[in-house]
Amino acid sequence: MSKYSQILEAIKAVRTQVRWKPNSAEYHLKKRKMRGHLPQAATLEGYESIILKILQDKSAVVYRYWYNSVPYVTLTAEIQSKQWLVMFSYDGIMESCFVVERPERYLNNPGFEWIGKLVEVDNEL
Repeated sequence: MSKYSQILEAIKAVRTQVRWKPNSAEYHLKKRKMRGHLPQAATLEGYESIILKILQDKSAVVYRYWYNSVPYVTLTAEIQSKQWLVMFSYDGIMESCFVVERPERYLNNPGFEWIGKLVEVDNEL
């Protein structure tokens, strides 16, 4: 069993189907529009396509993010000249997806544990 097996299973789950907490998808879409991360005409389908692009981007960087002793899978990648972050639980439920304004500072938070490039993690499968 790979040391990344739980992370890989979560990534595979989200690649198969982007699942949100009840009533959360529209809230996150609206928030991204308000913050200027997405155009006002953006749809949930378009927002989720960004999530899926990140999960297929072999150069994406994988982290484990710890919050209240709960681990979350986190990936970052550049999409449309913006650094995006995707975060979801180990059971494949979306937590968030947003543009990170200062990634070097944001990802230096002690809650983020660097795992490696997605290509490396995928090769563990």
